[in-house]
Amino acid sequence: MARLEMKDAVYHFGRDHGGSSDQFALLAFDSVDGPAPTFADVRAHVEARAPGIPGLRLRLKETLWGLDYPRWVRDDSAPREHLVDHDLAGQNWDRFEEFVGELLGTRLDMRAQSWRLHLVRGVHGVPRVQGAATVIILQVGHALTDGLGVTRLLRALFAAPEDRTVGIPLPGPPAQETTIRTWVNTARALLCAPVDLAISRWTASRALRAVLATPLPSSLPASSLNCAVSSARTVRIVPMPAEQCRAGSSTITVSALAAVGTCLSRYLRDVDGREGDLDVAAMVPIALPPRFAWAAANRVLMGTVDLHADIEDPHDRRKQIARSLEQERVRATTEPVLRLARADDRVPAPIVRYVQGRRFRHRIRNPDRVAGQTTVVSVNRGAADLRLCGARARFTAGFPFLEDGRAVTHGFFGLGETVTVSLVTCPTALPSLRAHTEDLVNELRGPSNVG
Repeated sequence: MARLEMKDAVYHFGRDHGGSSDQFALLAFDSVDGPAPTFADVRAHVEARAPGIPGLRLRLKETLWGLDYPRWVRDDSAPREHLVDHDLAGQNWDRFEEFVGELLGTRLDMRAQSWRLHLVRGVHGVPRVQGAATVIILQVGHALTDGLGVTRLLRALFAAPEDRTVGIPLPGPPAQETTIRTWVNTARALLCAPVDLAISRWTASRALRAVLATPLPSSLPASSLNCAVSSARTVRIVPMPAEQCRAGSSTITVSALAAVGTCLSRYLRDVDGREGDLDVAAMVPIALPPRFAWAAANRVLMGTVDLHADIEDPHDRRKQIARSLEQERVRATTEPVLRLARADDRVPAPIVRYVQGRRFRHRIRNPDRVAGQTTVVSVNRGAADLRLCGARARFTAGFPFLEDGRAVTHGFFGLGETVTVSLVTCPTALPSLRAHTEDLVNELRGPSNVG
């Protein structure tokens, strides 16, 4: 059986701590001048596709007494058991966003299911949709894969069969489970635990000294957005033409970071009463290129990017943000940083479970200093050639999870020539999400993003 790697296992072990860390990926389909697919149509489509996608045929099985990391085993349940039908006939887009906020509070037990597909029918007023709208939301346990893996799962489900982008670096087919294999794996984990822990801590201490010898991003004073999160979620989903999200020759990621920095600076002055030049930064997921050896399916490290809100000229500000982003990508993939991250791979499972539980019990819900005021996620999900029973995909979205000290996330998800601005917060942290979203969209469309 394929053993769950430590960096993936923390998502599974954390299922009883805090809010859901599941990934939710949205696709909105347009039937144009035809009828919307029925639930039976969608079920037939998924039943034809899902069996051929390795990542959708797995679930987790705990090891004996929890002495080792869980293992992937074959999920023999029918694809239809993973489908959920939501009939929102007559509901508008605002109600749909409320529905998504409610959905983000749910979580999968990956010992039963590693994925679930939500079909939402009947919503009217869906942006950029001409005819009948059908929205699907793919819910995937984070232990299975990262955001790029979820994109590949979406394309595997809805792209043409000949699409060559659907290869998914997920756990391989699990070996057949036997009683002898279970006992052997448990005994090996128990015997190797002291050696693995010693090697892990020795490697980590050496790597940490090297990392601390290099310049590190500075922490910032916490803002009102860096507070404890409640269980409620509020979302805004605004698809817009990609050219409106790309300023001059900058990439969409850099353009988005610049717009977020401007809006956050304005927000902190107006709401928090901050005065003078503000240091504004964002936490940005950095995907590891394939050339870097990495055992886990989640191939992402978090970086901190200075948004240079003190630079007035928009062009100069984007240049500095692009430079900061590249410097952080280089820093996060240096050998000492990677060696420090890899050192944890050998920590025994019981210790990881204990440490994670202890950190949750003693967590600081309202930190004094933070790496950034928000998290910004930018994902390109490829060409807009995805189909569902004849309906065409118009846009996609995603919803990065929240945690204490990180109470608002900004997402930018591309499909073809459309980029969706997707914001997630809890109402206690940012009660004016609609106004903040409008400010961000206006900033993206505004004159500062020209030239």
